[in-house]
Amino acid sequence: MKLLKQRSILKTLFIPYTILFIIIFNFLMFYFVMNESTKIKTNALTTLNSNIKNINNNLDVEINSLDTLSQNIIYSNLIKDHFIKYINYNSESLSNLSEHQKIDNIQNTKILYDLLVTMMGPNHPIDQIYLYDLHNLELGVGLDNSSSYISVNNKAWYDDVLSSKGDKVIYFNKDDRLGRYSPYEEGQYFLSLYRVYYNTLNVPQGIIEVKKSFKNIFTIIKDFNDAYGSNVYIYYKNGQPIYPINQSSSTTNYYNLISTNVDKNISNNLFKYKNEYVLFDTSSYSDFTIVATIDNSKLMSPIYEYIRTNIVLSLLITFATATLSYFIAKIITTPLNKIYNQVKGFQITDDASTNFKEIDTHITELNTLFKAFLKMQQKAKKAMTNELILQNREMQSKMLALQSQMNPHFLYNALSTIQAMADEQMNEEIIIMCQSISRILRYISSDSEQLVSLTDEIAHTIDYLQCMQIRYDNDLTYTLNIPDEMQNIKIPKLCLQLIVENAVKFTTKTELPWHIDITGYVTDTHWEMQIKDSGSGFAEDNLKQLQEKIDSINANGVLPNLELNGMGLMNIYIRFKILYNGKQIFRLINNTPNGATVIMGGIKL
Repeated sequence: MKLLKQRSILKTLFIPYTILFIIIFNFLMFYFVMNESTKIKTNALTTLNSNIKNINNNLDVEINSLDTLSQNIIYSNLIKDHFIKYINYNSESLSNLSEHQKIDNIQNTKILYDLLVTMMGPNHPIDQIYLYDLHNLELGVGLDNSSSYISVNNKAWYDDVLSSKGDKVIYFNKDDRLGRYSPYEEGQYFLSLYRVYYNTLNVPQGIIEVKKSFKNIFTIIKDFNDAYGSNVYIYYKNGQPIYPINQSSSTTNYYNLISTNVDKNISNNLFKYKNEYVLFDTSSYSDFTIVATIDNSKLMSPIYEYIRTNIVLSLLITFATATLSYFIAKIITTPLNKIYNQVKGFQITDDASTNFKEIDTHITELNTLFKAFLKMQQKAKKAMTNELILQNREMQSKMLALQSQMNPHFLYNALSTIQAMADEQMNEEIIIMCQSISRILRYISSDSEQLVSLTDEIAHTIDYLQCMQIRYDNDLTYTLNIPDEMQNIKIPKLCLQLIVENAVKFTTKTELPWHIDITGYVTDTHWEMQIKDSGSGFAEDNLKQLQEKIDSINANGVLPNLELNGMGLMNIYIRFKILYNGKQIFRLINNTPNGATVIMGGIKL
């Protein structure tokens, strides 16, 4: 029987929910893995693309520094004048010069060197400047400070530079003459920028060559280290391979691939060639094209590793979940039967048919358990409803009884005051006082509502204060400041007037002036009223006792019965606590140097 019970629970709970969990979990895991795999691939290609753009930007910076310097030299009339003078002196044999001309030539050459060194600047953003005439003169400043005769028109770049009509021409080559100053192979390769400069008649006068070592770019490429083993290639606009150096003929020319596929299979500077992803970026300024290639197997390697890890994790979680579900189902079986037996055996009536009976081993006990709980809930709810109705009626009776009471001393004193005013023929004051007392009695005797608007309570309080002013011959003053948005707030009936009455009682036992201040405050969440007087304040013992009673109520949650013999401050506190369900505001404070303040309020209902 026990085995059948376990098997039934497993079939109903363990097997379906475990299978459902496995399906949902594996579906989510599959979605997560595929999504993350796509992200890994996208991030890898994005990072690679960002790196080649960074290399191209550095190349642009290098070319820009060369270009800027070349233009500074071209637009320097001082350099032009001294170089023309240098050409004139050195175009023929120096032996034909006079001693004065020789000295002048030396001085002119020195000035020209100094001007070019100044152009290079203290930080040497470039490595070499060469000035050529259009025939056979060369003047160098930088790594190679020399003056020599060469055949300029036999240079590989000569025709391209002359046909450029003053635009920049860029070459990249190995320079053995300057390379001897560097111990590294990378330092033997240079970027060269050429420009033709003209005289004022727009006639070509010579050629400027500005050179810079390529070692900075080599360093950037070598530092470009990613986790996928990508390769970097640099090409100039005509497809000339720049990097890597000394590429073999078998090396794929990716520049040609880009040119042939530019309108076909390229998307966002990315295409696939054989088993490689190829990314490229071409500078519109320098015409260099940076290419990065990454083998697909290397790109997918971390993705495959990620998938394998998640598959193993998924299997482990699935096994752990199935095992845990099995033991939970097994553990739940015994408590369920115990709860079922206890609930079924628990009945309010003494009907013998409801006594515990032997049951079979099917899952139907869960339905019976639910029905038993439902019966208990219905009975408990009905009993609780009746109890609440009785408590509510009791509370309403006490509240009505409290509202119906009035301090007899007020009536005695009012009648005495009216009698005294009659003796003094104060007819107008008698009329005002009688009208006020009439409204007060009408307000007190009305038992239609336990809660009243603040407007009604304030009107009742003002009637009371007018009676007190007449009684004390206007020695008692009061101020009232209530925001308009507080007028419709509901409060327990007679609370405000009784606090004011208590304030008047203690204030008039002191020396003049006698003043009562009633001020209201309201926020988005709560409201409060402050009743201040100029009396002697609360006695410390009384204030302490009141606070202890309030703290006791807040601590244990038990409300004492409302006192019918007088509506003191504790009665008002209890009424506010019932109304605002513990979210009331009620504080008693002694003012400095004299007087007391009662603060009451609550949340906005």
